Amino acid sequence: MDRIYGKHSVRAVLLARPRDSKRLVLAGKQEYFDDLIALARGAGIEPELVPWKNFRRIGGFTDSEKHQGVCLFAKHRKILSDNHFDTLRKAQLVVILDQISNPQNLATILRSAAFFGFDAVITLRNRSVGVTPEVVRYSVGGAEFVDIFKVTNLARIVERLQDVGFWTYGLDERGTQTLAETTFADKSALVVGAEGQGLRRLTREKCDFLVRIPGGRRGVESLNAAVAATIAMAEVSR
Repeated sequence: MDRIYGKHSVRAVLLARPRDSKRLVLAGKQEYFDDLIALARGAGIEPELVPWKNFRRIGGFTDSEKHQGVCLFAKHRKILSDNHFDTLRKAQLVVILDQISNPQNLATILRSAAFFGFDAVITLRNRSVGVTPEVVRYSVGGAEFVDIFKVTNLARIVERLQDVGFWTYGLDERGTQTLAETTFADKSALVVGAEGQGLRRLTREKCDFLVRIPGGRRGVESLNAAVAATIAMAEVSR
């Protein structure tokens, strides 16, 4: 079972996959949780309101975890793989992440992808951060509303997406046109590189287009990967 905590993250699970939700434990004033209690009961779960000491013991919480007195136990979130590629045939907007290793960056990208209506986020099985409880918490519910893929070969996935009608846009400071100058296809895959390193050479060469975010100055030549991805997703979804 997964342990999901924090009001927004738990609410997202109860909305997105209520059948996977099995136990909701709360601590604090009941009126603070009215919306969660209603969602849980709608999913056939009777919430448990317990003292703080019991809550921390049941959830196994440390002092540093910001749980807000909310803990949901649910079935493991299904992370998709290369074997589930057919799921992407019907998608319209996809984000591909090349070696994103920072949990907060992945969490922000997941939330932004959900907000802007992207269907899936694809990341590497190795050399990338996993979808940990920390990432789920930082995504503030966003992780529940997009399909998440962990794949072994990013360049191959780019090729397979192109084969089913996607145009791929690599976010790169060497891009010949800006995001605003680009007309994005109905089926678009945005490819975002790692913090600092950017896109690897092979990934970059597989993209149909390289696009850039205008701006920068001496000493601030680039943006954080999650910030850059969010700006790009906003442009793609316009």
